[in-house]
Amino acid sequence: MGTLHPALAQAWGVTGTLRYSLELPEETPSNNIIKGMHFKDYMHMRRRFRLFVLKALKSERPALPIEQSFIVVRRHCAGQLDWDNALGGLKPVLDCLVMRSDKNPDGLGLIRDDSPRSMPYPPFMEQLKAKRNDGHTEILIFEVGSEALTIQAPQVAA
Repeated sequence: MGTLHPALAQAWGVTGTLRYSLELPEETPSNNIIKGMHFKDYMHMRRRFRLFVLKALKSERPALPIEQSFIVVRRHCAGQLDWDNALGGLKPVLDCLVMRSDKNPDGLGLIRDDSPRSMPYPPFMEQLKAKRNDGHTEILIFEVGSEALTIQAPQVAA
């Protein structure tokens, strides 16, 4: 995959240890596409992303999930989305990364959960140019220690 840009591992002021580097053959969808889907179509999309993640893992599922995680997403696409659509479109991928449950049978258990308790910061996302029909997504999953919970948000000047 090459070398990581140091700023990515430092985003949100958190430093982590890279545990997974996943290359998915498709860019993540827009949140607008997901919102308009029938629930069965969404289920099929989530299962497709699950298969992409399994293939990137070479079918080796982790024994234990990462308790505290930080995620970097590089979305390679022909056109850029506005941030609410880009970040909202991560849902089917995040659903595959978390622990399996009755509500989410597609969870692969790479990370404990995508709630702030287990993932203290939102995914850091870049949108990078790609040729039309050549989109793909890189997912970098970092393990962070409990210090990630104690970092203070920057103060906004009044």
